[in-house]
Amino acid sequence: MDAAVIKSGSTSASLTFCERDADYFSVRYDSPAVKLEKRVWGYTDCDLLVNFFEFIAKEWKGWQGPQVWTSIEGELELTATSDKLGHVMLNIKVSEFDGPELWSSSVSLVLEASQTERVAKSVKAFFAN
Repeated sequence: MDAAVIKSGSTSASLTFCERDADYFSVRYDSPAVKLEKRVWGYTDCDLLVNFFEFIAKEWKGWQGPQVWTSIEGELELTATSDKLGHVMLNIKVSEFDGPELWSSSVSLVLEASQTERVAKSVKAFFAN
């Protein structure tokens, strides 16, 4: 699979995992207001990222507290929270720690319960060996 695209359930925003190459992949966030792209070192953490989205799909009716996945070098952090109505708020933090211009940006998108299984399958297929 070339990419896993996660579309917001409430806006035109999307999060895309793409350009996988060995231990690296790219992440893109695209909305009318913000566009972000970052190369991420996934190494062994990609399995945990798949587990993160599988948990969201399994617990679509809601769970207590935030669920967090962070890449090894911290350049990508995903935090998911839910309500009892089947809405998932996915907060996405993308950071640049190297180079002359350090930056960090936090954005979010909403997933509806009906999307969660499809999203989990798409992410799993993208990160499959």
